[in-house]
Amino acid sequence: MEESDEGGKATYAALRAGGSAGFNVLLGGSRESGNQPYQRLEAHGFYWTRSESGATTAWFCNFGKGAQSLNRHRAGNKQMAISVRCIRD
Repeated sequence: MEESDEGGKATYAALRAGGSAGFNVLLGGSRESGNQPYQRLEAHGFYWTRSESGATTAWFCNFGKGAQSLNRHRAGNKQMAISVRCIRD
């Protein structure tokens, strides 16, 4: 995923539910530890990528409903409970 001048808005629009790409992202929120409830449901969709950034961290994507944009983050703690979506190359 390349950085974009429009802040990931076109990518978000294509990948959201009903978008042109057919990905139909779900906004499942996240959980920081095993005993806490999920937070930010229906507001953010966090998805792991297959790229690690360290022994305990990995890249992830954040679909933000409020800004209607997609951002990627380098240092997601692997203990964080976020979504996984398997896709074919």
